[in-house]
Amino acid sequence: MQLNVNFKPFTIASLLAASLLSACGGSSSRDNDDVKNLVPRAFSLNFKAMSGVEEIDCDTMYSGYGDDQSYSVGVSDLRFYVSNIKFYDLYDVEIETTLDENDFQYQNEQGFVGLIDLTSNATGSCALDSLSGTSRTNSLISGTYIDTGVAKVTFDLGLPQAMMKEVIATTSVEDAPSPLNEMYWSWASGYRHFLMNFTIEDTNGVAGNGLLHIGSKSCTGDGLLALETQDECDYVNTPKVALNNFNPAINTVVIDMQNVLAGLRFAPTAAGVDVPGVSCHSAPVAMQADCGPIFENMGISTETGESVATDNSTVTAE
Repeated sequence: MQLNVNFKPFTIASLLAASLLSACGGSSSRDNDDVKNLVPRAFSLNFKAMSGVEEIDCDTMYSGYGDDQSYSVGVSDLRFYVSNIKFYDLYDVEIETTLDENDFQYQNEQGFVGLIDLTSNATGSCALDSLSGTSRTNSLISGTYIDTGVAKVTFDLGLPQAMMKEVIATTSVEDAPSPLNEMYWSWASGYRHFLMNFTIEDTNGVAGNGLLHIGSKSCTGDGLLALETQDECDYVNTPKVALNNFNPAINTVVIDMQNVLAGLRFAPTAAGVDVPGVSCHSAPVAMQADCGPIFENMGISTETGESVATDNSTVTAE
């Protein structure tokens, strides 16, 4: 099964732009007859995580974190959902796109979601029982598009609210479709959109843990399923991404761990525990101070849960 996410790829605005260019002695990058002759081309939207110039793996501690750069981190689990994917050409016209369906990509009438999982649970910090994730990995979203020259991609880091509502209402933890059979807070209470667990070590060798879980909050009343009586959670908390000058045939989406963790103090997260830590489960800043800089880095308002792509510094391209 495939889902066409844009049934009207050529708008009146784009045709008008082409006419104006022709009237001025120029030409559009695509003639209507040429467009009709184009066939869908397979694409892969590839993802990776970086710490500075180093690509992240499970077996390396990465230094230079914290205000005084005295902390090192090792990633144990890094997973996130990707949805609302749109490609645009040089004229900022949306490109007709069809997304595949597989174990990591699910779609229904409410939309599409894919799971990116950049860590296994086999070696190094990824093998720690208390922090590790799943054994399977996936670093791309696949599909086809009418290639009129991709110049920009936009997407959300998270699960669409309408899809969350339907899946929780119509399935159970045992039969939820892949990849929606993971990443929930607890079944029927809502989903996390972005998850990163990691180990921390200071220059004296004192070790602690980091738990960074970004997800929708205030999704239900007591005793009710998430979104049972509402269409959106009060705090959607879904980071938005817009990458200009981006072509999936050439470029890769990068999760910049230094930008994700920028502004954190790596201070103890529990009274009486004198070890470095980071804790954010999308709670109010008054309850979890680390959520303040993390939400700011991701372009999410801690007051409303709304997101702005241009304020998100955690996702870049190379």
